[in-house]
Amino acid sequence: MNRAKLLLATVAFFMMALPALAAPVQAVNVGLQDVIDTVEKSFRTDPSTGLSPLTTVTADFFQRSTLAAQKKELRADGQMFLRVATNRDPLMFRFDYFRPMQQEIVCNGSTLWIYLPENRQVIINNVQSVFNPYTFDPGTDHASNFLQGLPRLSRDFQITFSPQGRDIAGNYILDCTPRRSSVSVAHLYIVVSRDAVLSYVRSGRNIRTSFASLGQQEWAFPILSTTLVDHRDNTTVIEFSNVKTNILLSDGLFTFATPPGVEVVKPPRRH
Repeated sequence: MNRAKLLLATVAFFMMALPALAAPVQAVNVGLQDVIDTVEKSFRTDPSTGLSPLTTVTADFFQRSTLAAQKKELRADGQMFLRVATNRDPLMFRFDYFRPMQQEIVCNGSTLWIYLPENRQVIINNVQSVFNPYTFDPGTDHASNFLQGLPRLSRDFQITFSPQGRDIAGNYILDCTPRRSSVSVAHLYIVVSRDAVLSYVRSGRNIRTSFASLGQQEWAFPILSTTLVDHRDNTTVIEFSNVKTNILLSDGLFTFATPPGVEVVKPPRRH
């Protein structure tokens, strides 16, 4: 069960060499709000279309979870599939873990399945109140619902640059503290792609123009990694790679059919 809980808990900038006589590249002034906007606006729906610039994301991920009290580290990798929420449809996602053991976390916006093949067991939760855009309650520990909250990150979290500011490749590191008390989140650190932020600023801070100018699917997904720290100093780091965005993903990816002989576990309802 510890593994299941941990599973629930997610590029250097390349420049072409310029000729000796070319005009110097104009410096770009980037502020904290620019970095926040690059994340939020990538996932925020357009009122006229109901769609966000990012509609789907697939990526490989590497996860490292550290249990502070036991001084124990667990490593895993796999593949993520994400369909961003629209004005009509809830967020949907799938995490397939390949190592150290196969596991699946699947959500269609109303039901969450956690399948543990080794245990011949699937845990099923009703999450409609969390992921449904019409019934989502921002007052109920929403800080733990990272994927759902990306379009309004600055409303849910107090955000500053981390003391480090940037990583070795120049990517920006955000330090996010929940604005309301959260059971599961003390701090959330997000590494945001320098390429994505610079493109956003150079495009006149128009996120759709920025997406069109990037020309690289992996750069259109602004989040390179996330680090979640809970109140016991346990940490979960997720790094993303081999990203593809805005490709067609079938509905079948976001549902789970229980195999024969697998035990179904449903947590008791809260009263």
